Amino acid sequence: MRFNAKGHTKRTALPWLGATLAAVALLAACGGGGSGEGLDANGRPLSEGEDPSGPLLPNFRSIQSHVFTPRCTGCHAGATAPRGLRLDATNSYALLVGVSAGQVPALKRVAPGDPDNSYLIQKLEGHAGVGARMPLGGPYLDAASVNTIRQWIKNGAVQ
Repeated sequence: MRFNAKGHTKRTALPWLGATLAAVALLAACGGGGSGEGLDANGRPLSEGEDPSGPLLPNFRSIQSHVFTPRCTGCHAGATAPRGLRLDATNSYALLVGVSAGQVPALKRVAPGDPDNSYLIQKLEGHAGVGARMPLGGPYLDAASVNTIRQWIKNGAVQ
């Protein structure tokens, strides 16, 4: 502690400087000043298969980031989405899995465990009884991508 000419204590900025530097170092170590690499649009860490530059995997997050978001949300988004099927990351799972297909109510859009009776697969492969193959007008998904989506559905279409 220091005293001034009148005998009063004199505070220095040095203790505060040390605490400030420690806080800055901690934030930098935690990624507080990072580039955002490895994070989604909301700043959350990407899960395995969620990175669109990686391989398409048979899990919902991977399918969302590789297929639904880049290929489907051009049409299937917002209030004008066909049949109310919004395929953005916030809504797609709840509007796909276990939900009756609007054009063919006897089918589920995604029937967990049953890709052959999932309207999504029929639309992607182009053999649905109603409507056009998806994505509308192409380019269509390759067989490997459709098979990955089939595998996710066969595995129970878990979120």
